[in-house]
Amino acid sequence: MNFVFINPPRKIAKDNIWRIINAKIPPLGIATLSAIWDQQGHSSQIIDAEALQLSVSEIIVRINPHINFAGITANTVEISTALAIAQSIRKSFPNTKIVMGGVHPTVFHKELIRDKCCDFVVRNEGEIPIIELAKGTPYNLIPNLTWQNSDNEVVVNADCKTYVDLDELPFPAYDKLPMHLYHSALGATKREPSIGMMTSRGCPGKCTFCFSGMFGTKIRFMSSTKIIQHIKHLQQNYGIREISFYDDTFTASPENVTELCHLIIAEKIKLSWSCFARIDCVNPNLLLLMKKAGCHQITYGFETIDENILKHINKRTNLGQFQNALTWTKAAKINIRGTFMLGNPGETELSMENTIKYAKNSAIQFALFNITTPYPGTAMYKDLLQKDLLLHQNWDLYNLAQPVLKSDVIPAQLVKKYYFKAYRDFYLRPFFILQHIFAISTFSDFLTHIKAGLRITIFLFRNIFLKRGL
Repeated sequence: MNFVFINPPRKIAKDNIWRIINAKIPPLGIATLSAIWDQQGHSSQIIDAEALQLSVSEIIVRINPHINFAGITANTVEISTALAIAQSIRKSFPNTKIVMGGVHPTVFHKELIRDKCCDFVVRNEGEIPIIELAKGTPYNLIPNLTWQNSDNEVVVNADCKTYVDLDELPFPAYDKLPMHLYHSALGATKREPSIGMMTSRGCPGKCTFCFSGMFGTKIRFMSSTKIIQHIKHLQQNYGIREISFYDDTFTASPENVTELCHLIIAEKIKLSWSCFARIDCVNPNLLLLMKKAGCHQITYGFETIDENILKHINKRTNLGQFQNALTWTKAAKINIRGTFMLGNPGETELSMENTIKYAKNSAIQFALFNITTPYPGTAMYKDLLQKDLLLHQNWDLYNLAQPVLKSDVIPAQLVKKYYFKAYRDFYLRPFFILQHIFAISTFSDFLTHIKAGLRITIFLFRNIFLKRGL
């Protein structure tokens, strides 16, 4: 049987900072499923329409005409394109079974089947269902599957009783991907080529704006040995020199990170890398070891400095922990990329102003400001939906750069203005510019900083000086 796995293209508006800083990482989920499908004695192809920037019609002409299944993954902002792809596949390949997966289909699995948008939705993790599908297991016995029976009834099969062991998974089918197109986020790398990688599933945090239901309640980690094997595979076959670890919280297990760092050092692996971490999941000794093993940047989610908002979004952090993480990370000589949210429930003009000031005064190297976006499936979304506090459900605009929630305190347009103000105030400071000039030590650093600086400056000029701002 033949399977085509499709990663839809993402439409990013010109006034969205992610248009210029966004990473292009391999679609690791479907690439792993492709490898598993092939292991079962079948054949598959991957069409990464996001990396290749393909239109729907261009996707269709690339599909193997003998396919039996078409799998489409989608997050909320991609769902409209994913549905357009499914509709075109239905017309061009009427005998092909269409499978959808990912966060958004997991949340709206019943609706997608009821409206005949696809034949199956694989909820949550897809590895076990794909194995059963490859074996020819009857549909009613495949866990995590939502489908429609011959009586047109929507059937929701039971969830998997177990979760996959990450060490048992094959490497993603990189050979089917346009590896030359992948890169980390703007300003996040020291060396190219770079690529994104995941070594765990789950997060210790239970923030209201994150959907944690995909991978269960327990965090699972790939072993250090498996990670090293994966890194060597990428280096030997694709010349990768830098890894961006995109785990929700890479340092959720300090013991695992410690073991990995010791292995990198012991085996003298030439690698620079960055990661995401919670500020309450680091300590001075761990950070020093990470630096020694090649870590040069950590992204921390500060979100806001308003303690009441932090509690309301269940961040479970405080300003004292903020300062500790800043002090320890700087002492380890690791750069800091901070992420911040504007427009949270309970937000005021003063709280947004204070968050921007904090970002400026904390001496972090990069800051990312996003407009609070309550994605379907999150506790925040459920709460706002129940209270009728969502401005709309136009999923294309759930893109971190458009106001989505209603507020009696601050109008949506003011949140948007503060979004641009935040970038202007942070990046167009003499201190920021000098900080990055003095950080240049190699020609590679020079090119990285010039590229980042020019692209951000152009974005600010187009969206603030020509159109708007405070």
